[in-house]
Amino acid sequence: MKRLLTLLTVLGLSFVLAAQPAAAASFPDVPKTNRFHDEINFLVSKDIISGYSNGIFQPAKDVTRGEAAIMVSRMLKLNSTPRNTKFKDVGKDYGASGYIAAAADRGLINGYADGTFRPNNKITRGDMAIILERSYGLMAGSYGTFSDVGYQMNAHMAIATMAGAHIVTGYPDGTFRPTANVTREQFSAFLARSLNNVFKQRTLSKDGYAYDLTKTYIYAQQKGEMHVAYKRVSIKPADVIFSGYLWEFKDTGDGSVFHLDQRETEEGLFMVFPMSESEQVLTYPVKAGYKWQPGMDMQGRETITGVSKTVKTPYKTFTTAVEVTNEKGYKSYYVKGIGRVKTVDKSGKMVSELKSIQ
Repeated sequence: MKRLLTLLTVLGLSFVLAAQPAAAASFPDVPKTNRFHDEINFLVSKDIISGYSNGIFQPAKDVTRGEAAIMVSRMLKLNSTPRNTKFKDVGKDYGASGYIAAAADRGLINGYADGTFRPNNKITRGDMAIILERSYGLMAGSYGTFSDVGYQMNAHMAIATMAGAHIVTGYPDGTFRPTANVTREQFSAFLARSLNNVFKQRTLSKDGYAYDLTKTYIYAQQKGEMHVAYKRVSIKPADVIFSGYLWEFKDTGDGSVFHLDQRETEEGLFMVFPMSESEQVLTYPVKAGYKWQPGMDMQGRETITGVSKTVKTPYKTFTTAVEVTNEKGYKSYYVKGIGRVKTVDKSGKMVSELKSIQ
């Protein structure tokens, strides 16, 4: 019986061990209408995930702990040579022994108190967030919050961090469902977002005013240019090392560099300082005359003073810009799908304006 179970386990893992570089479009159960079609196709092209020997992918099938170890190890290009592991239920002859050993050695995935790994156990969404956080060594610059993820949960910080990095997402009802199993298509989406900002961008509103994570924005200034790009950075704000994804603002005029995150919620658009507070730069719904205080210090006031303004920039002329005026008379203009396109002082003199998008 034990030998039969081992054989069945190896057969069950064969879909990820085969790593046949076939296009996801060839899977009859992953049509282009599948919301994660492109993410699956991307991972197949990277030999990180593959289908079953019968040519199907089974996107709704739950992922096991053994399968998760295989895919994460492949993503990080770890040594997958079959070998003995520290788990008494995963010997050298087990099909995924090398992947499990590699993931365990890196501290990405743990076993149980009885010395087993239990590779056939299903993996939850909360555990998946923990594995991804460990894989990339991320610390949150801003957090994603969900109504069913409390501070007492082991996976709380990992879920918040990975959501802040646009890698994991929740459901329309505001929940994350951390104890639910992860399906193969969900797992594929998480991994693809970890590797490519194009897939992160798909998690953001197409009707919002936030920057596009895949673009670099270049602003003309009175002296030099400001280059704004989303990237992986390691910085040390407030004597705490931060490693994660942030928007980098690089001033070619004075050589200064600073980092911010940008978050868009139902309440508005926020610029978030790493490991610190945030500032609301736009409020939703957009409505002329609406006022708000941008920061937690309750200082200052912003007002939407126009919703269909025509604004000329070196990049192009916009006719539907939202105008925001602060108490000092400075005006900033925001455009859907692009973000901030121009800022002028109280005299109308240009402070910053969009020059190009690359």
